[in-house]
Amino acid sequence: MTMRRSPRLIGTVALLILALVVAALLAYQAWDTARSQQRTAEGALHDYAKIADWQLTQQVRNAMLAQVVTSLSRQASRLLPDSLPKTVMTPEEIEDVAREDMNWCGCLGGVKYFFRYDWKDGAFRTTETDLPDVDLAWTRDTIISYARSLGPLHSRRVLGFRYPDGLTQLAVVLTNDSYATLFGERNHKPVLVVFVVARDVDRGLPVEVYGYVTEPRQFLAPVVASFRGKPGSTSSPLLPESLIRGLSVDSILSISVTTLAGTEVYQSPGWVAPTYSAVDTVEPNFGRLILRVSLNKKFAGDLVVGGLPSSRLPMLIALFVIAAGLLTVALLQLRRQQELARLRTEFVSGVSHELRTPLAQIRWFAELLHLGKLRSEEERTRSAGIIDQEARRLTYLVENVLNFSRAEKGTNRISPSPADFDHEIAEALELFAPLARARKMTLAAALGANAVVSLDRDALRQILLNLLDNAVKYGPAGQTISVGSEIAGDRARVWVEDQGPGIPRDERQRVWEPYVRLNRDTESATGGSGIGLSVVRELVTLHGGRTRAESAPGGGARVVIELPLTQPDSHDSSDQPESHVQLKAVP
Repeated sequence: MTMRRSPRLIGTVALLILALVVAALLAYQAWDTARSQQRTAEGALHDYAKIADWQLTQQVRNAMLAQVVTSLSRQASRLLPDSLPKTVMTPEEIEDVAREDMNWCGCLGGVKYFFRYDWKDGAFRTTETDLPDVDLAWTRDTIISYARSLGPLHSRRVLGFRYPDGLTQLAVVLTNDSYATLFGERNHKPVLVVFVVARDVDRGLPVEVYGYVTEPRQFLAPVVASFRGKPGSTSSPLLPESLIRGLSVDSILSISVTTLAGTEVYQSPGWVAPTYSAVDTVEPNFGRLILRVSLNKKFAGDLVVGGLPSSRLPMLIALFVIAAGLLTVALLQLRRQQELARLRTEFVSGVSHELRTPLAQIRWFAELLHLGKLRSEEERTRSAGIIDQEARRLTYLVENVLNFSRAEKGTNRISPSPADFDHEIAEALELFAPLARARKMTLAAALGANAVVSLDRDALRQILLNLLDNAVKYGPAGQTISVGSEIAGDRARVWVEDQGPGIPRDERQRVWEPYVRLNRDTESATGGSGIGLSVVRELVTLHGGRTRAESAPGGGARVVIELPLTQPDSHDSSDQPESHVQLKAVP
């Protein structure tokens, strides 16, 4: 049903939208001004991050080269290509010299093994004898591939090292790119291969490769940590001291080191999200490490003259959200009013339809009796019975509407008193029997509660009549409606089952709401006001009871009502026979 919108309603909505647009424009102007100032300050912070990252890249590269040269150059520089058997070192000797020269640094604590590769005979020797072949093959292939990628000697500057006597020139070439740190991954963990390629001065070919395989983090930690000290330390600061003004570099800057594949090999303590950051990459012989420096946002205001401009965005967003919220609430209220008007219209239409049917029957048969058009006593008796039946139905419908109205106002009250539960159910069934017979349906009751329950008799009757009426409306012609009762713990339970299509699981909570009808029934010819089950739940709740809908064992719907007992039953219900009542349709 389409609801007509009044000009006043349209005008109200238009004014609300206009106010929201004006608020949005003012908020945008203020935000744009603040954003321009913010961009200038953030640009300066990004520049500071680039400066720090450039400094870090240079110093890390030099520090790593120093570590590799210190740990391996003394061993490699003593090689004589023409006298290899006498000058070559075993992996154990390489390790001894390396640890002796690097006793000032803890960077060799994560070494897995030292190795030596003879280029001429391809022998690969390590300090560990039980290493997996696949790991050894990977290390060997890595260093061979790198050695073959080195350029000709004439394009490299030969280091001017000499033997301790100061006279003998080195017989092997050790250029800067002869020292390498390459990264890989074994068993889902990062691995670092550190080595030096010694080449023959005369022929330019590799002679020996000395090196070791280590855990990257422990090797890099001393390198990176040396640049995270306070201003005035021996290492060069990543930012000028005049800029950081006595602040701890470690608190301002965070450092992250990852491989080209994205594997993290180092991260400084207290790493912060890279709001203001810069990234750089070192040379291939240092594994193309990616170095990222991030400024701690907490100290960003201390690095900018005058501090970072405060953002007005939260306040502007809050004002805009409030305006939008008020508009939304107003629109929702208007929509709810329209929905309530539609529901009331449908409710009045449904109630009118339900009341019209019994009233028409009463009027029709009353006129027949009044005009004396019924010739036999049997016809007059039958007509009087129909009038009585429809009057009962009319009374039930009116009571339903009154109960619903009182529930809507919150004035519904009950007057509970102790009553025989099964007896009250049986009386309600007798009251409904004529309506069931009129629809040629059968009532079958199995009452086994045998309990005294504190209840309002009129309310219980209205509850059962609503449930029975629902079963009649939505069940097939000629069905059997089953009613049962029992004791379940401290509650008395009564249920009504029909043989209809049942209630879908996802709608079993929604059917208890006012005006609600199942989607499949909205377009069917089955009448209804949509308040029956709402009245049931209201009356049961007033009793302190519970309601639920479920599937009947034989199909169809089963509605269960549970009411609290007033006192423990003096008789064991298991010893009492069930009261079976069966009311069948009559022609």
